[in-house]
Amino acid sequence: MWLTRLLGLQQGYWASISAVVVMQSERGATMRASRDRLVGTAIGALLGWVAGGLWHNDVLLYAATILLCMLLPAALGFRDAGRLAGVAATIILLVPSRLPRWIMARDRFFEVSFGIVVALLISHPAWGALIPNQQSATSE
Repeated sequence: MWLTRLLGLQQGYWASISAVVVMQSERGATMRASRDRLVGTAIGALLGWVAGGLWHNDVLLYAATILLCMLLPAALGFRDAGRLAGVAATIILLVPSRLPRWIMARDRFFEVSFGIVVALLISHPAWGALIPNQQSATSE
């Protein structure tokens, strides 16, 4: 949280939440969870931004956006990223804000990405020190 405040991230708590969400008991699992969260957030932020330009509290548009959020990552080979894409799009579309949707999408992506980077920087040496015989994330 201290780093997000230092960097001026308005909703830095998303970085903290993301760091906690992707941390796993082994490095390989942390890498996979990080990848899925990053891909899901990127897709959800993009689709949320596009749908936000058309948004007029249209339930069908929201449903179509979430459906795309579920299908697109799976089609790209990231089957676990769909629900994360749906979460990102939901936040962009449904959380009240005076900010333009593109700023919400951009900030959401950067805040989540920052949390993922921090989690990876901490988890790699931490798990290596705690479990020295564990395989590296690249060999899994």
